[in-house]
Amino acid sequence: MNEPRLTLATANAWLEEVLGQFPDDRIALDKLDVLSGDSVPGIYNELLVHTHHMTVTLEKRCGCPVFLEVIKTRHEGHDYARKLVLRAGEGGPVVLAGIMRFRLECVREEIRQAIVDASTPLGRILIENEVLRRIETVAFLRFPLQNTFGELLGGGAGEDFAYGRIAIIFCDDEPAVELLELIPPGI
Repeated sequence: MNEPRLTLATANAWLEEVLGQFPDDRIALDKLDVLSGDSVPGIYNELLVHTHHMTVTLEKRCGCPVFLEVIKTRHEGHDYARKLVLRAGEGGPVVLAGIMRFRLECVREEIRQAIVDASTPLGRILIENEVLRRIETVAFLRFPLQNTFGELLGGGAGEDFAYGRIAIIFCDDEPAVELLELIPPGI
């Protein structure tokens, strides 16, 4: 289920493009490991190896709503990207850091506006607006943390890496969203 279709060699271009939205020269793609879903250990497997919105998965795990904190945005025409964290509860601990890139032409105007307003997690917006969606994992990652993601994830209990995934959300069968999602070590 939900096995990666890319190797590090074939994922490099995809990752470079997504990471290039918010460059950090400390991220070295040769230090990333692309994993099968079966290789993602313990709680990270539960949190990453599925086809659900991370919003729903993290709220279930945390027992409370997750809140969006936007670090940076880029918006050119119908292309919208943001570097973000999700927190367990308002002002709570970070439970996810990542990058989202959205092709805004794939959704109705009121949904576009809610996304660009950046006050609500994407999963909640799509669910509440009943957008037909499908989530497809591209790859699972073991991601080094000596970079801005490590800073966003709080350094993570002395760990040098986090587990994550890159995924695509299809909205009404259009590939609308590209995601890099990282779970903090020790969650």
